[in-house]
Amino acid sequence: MEYVVILTQQPGAPWRAAVPVLPDCAVEASTRREALEKIRERITVVTSHSEVLRLHVPAAPKTTGEQLSQASQTPWQWFGAFQNDPTWGLLFDEIERQRDAHKMGK
Repeated sequence: MEYVVILTQQPGAPWRAAVPVLPDCAVEASTRREALEKIRERITVVTSHSEVLRLHVPAAPKTTGEQLSQASQTPWQWFGAFQNDPTWGLLFDEIERQRDAHKMGK
């Protein structure tokens, strides 16, 4: 299996390798090669004790009154810093378009 690894080094600091999709999967080393070896080992340890599954979670939290009508129109508007962002829907439309194009091999 392949994983995306972010490999970084700041001047005067050790190399750091991290796998964003795996919790607690990051290492530091004095060389690039050592960082890659260590992250391979860490991925093996993390994945040997992990299970990957899909879990259904309702799209929106329970709401009442005014929140219900707003949430049913645009479910993301009740959530966080983007609640009033008019481009939020366009962003998701573009993500879906790119995903569909990728699935179709375009």
